[in-house]
Amino acid sequence: MDFNLNLKALLWRMEELYKEKEIVSRTFEGRERYTYGQLTSEVRKLANMLRGEGEVVGSMAWNTRRHLEMYLAVPLLGKVLHTINVRFHPREVDYVVETAGDTVLFYDQDLEGTISSLSTKVRKVALDERWDNQVDSWDELNTLPDVEERRGAILCFTSGTTGRPKGVVYSHRSIFIHSLALLAGDVMGITSKDVVMPAVPMFHISAWDVPFASLMTGAKLVLPGPRPGPKELADLIQEEKVTMAVGAPTVWISFLDYVKRERVDLSSLKLIVTGGAEPPVSLLKGFRELGVKTYHAWGMTETEAITTINSSQEPEEFRKQGAPMPGVEFDVISPPGSSLPWDGRTSGELMVRGAWVTGGYFKDEAKSKESTIHNLEGLWFRTGDVVTIDARGNVKVVDRYKDLIKSGGEWISSVDLENAIMEYEPILEAVVVGVPDEKWGERPVALVVPKAEFRGKLKEDDVKRHLESLNRFPKWWIPDRVIFVDAIPKTSTGKMDKKEIRASINRLRE
Repeated sequence: MDFNLNLKALLWRMEELYKEKEIVSRTFEGRERYTYGQLTSEVRKLANMLRGEGEVVGSMAWNTRRHLEMYLAVPLLGKVLHTINVRFHPREVDYVVETAGDTVLFYDQDLEGTISSLSTKVRKVALDERWDNQVDSWDELNTLPDVEERRGAILCFTSGTTGRPKGVVYSHRSIFIHSLALLAGDVMGITSKDVVMPAVPMFHISAWDVPFASLMTGAKLVLPGPRPGPKELADLIQEEKVTMAVGAPTVWISFLDYVKRERVDLSSLKLIVTGGAEPPVSLLKGFRELGVKTYHAWGMTETEAITTINSSQEPEEFRKQGAPMPGVEFDVISPPGSSLPWDGRTSGELMVRGAWVTGGYFKDEAKSKESTIHNLEGLWFRTGDVVTIDARGNVKVVDRYKDLIKSGGEWISSVDLENAIMEYEPILEAVVVGVPDEKWGERPVALVVPKAEFRGKLKEDDVKRHLESLNRFPKWWIPDRVIFVDAIPKTSTGKMDKKEIRASINRLRE
């Protein structure tokens, strides 16, 4: 039987099986509540309204019910929703809008400042009450096309830390299969009994497809809305009885610090899933003290977010990114391209292929060719991550190739140093980068954010002595400098912005 794995199949489940299930969407004013049935009604009205738009529709919006409606309505028409990172610089927004060929750009009201700075001539429409009234003036579109499953549904651009952002298209098929995989017990195990809160933004990598997976199984979905901070997330978890939440480590580091200081009741919360960067072991231990499990996931824009999962609650195992999910295959290669042993010690570049892994970048043949390798088994994507893989298939990211520090001809892992520094109780966040050195080529320098109660009390030697006390690193790995700061520059996706950090440190040295 021919059956397209598309978002129309997801809509059927929502309308026929889960129409009374609840969605909560935080706004600046409070919270909106409505059911799956009300959502699908609005989606059909919106689809009818958007039929005359072009093939690519842009959105700059937070995790809200209006954005969720766009998530469904645009792909259901066979069009592509281009989700634009709200933290992009206006020049980057201009670039991705022009590259994608957006015919219209829908945006949340609080982003008016960014929108007004754009030079692109694309039509811009605010998502506000007038928008709601306009959508509601349309009839529901009863007949939707059975979109071919390999057709594009969502377009997302990378955060552009190594040049201009690069576009990746997620098909109906890849979204459906990846969302289905998230329901597996050995992955996230989302069920109809869960209350799921995606703190990871819907404007980047489809919020790891967690909204789609939640709707697929009938879970209560809690959308944290515009600019959520630790307090907003804690209030939602406590009051909506959230059982599962997903987000980057930087989100949960500040969140954990807040809930411990404020003694927030997290009794409903059972699982935190984090990825995007290696989380410190202190995060695992901190949540474990509160009775919450923490899973460590790995993925990237090019792999439609989660591709590995590590559910171990043992600190040493937790450092690993975990084994590939069903539907994905890995290998580790040396620079010439030959496979390396899976012994947990030999490091090389991680290669990946699978049901939701991209085969190339949108309208960028040169980067696509540079980032893929053909062999007898087919096409593989080069991740740029330096990893080891153990005999059980567990991946451990050593570093990004561009972030490894080469000192005296030997490699230093910035990731290992960062997580070791964050094991020190007074430290909230840390980042390590290599800076030029006449004698050694590069030397490590650490930027450290102390917890509030330790600010002004720590000294460089305290951090260095902590690293030495671990008996884990040779002396030449210890950073030459430890610089205390109030905040660490981050990329538009919440990762440490090492490009900007290097430039800032080099400016201080000049």
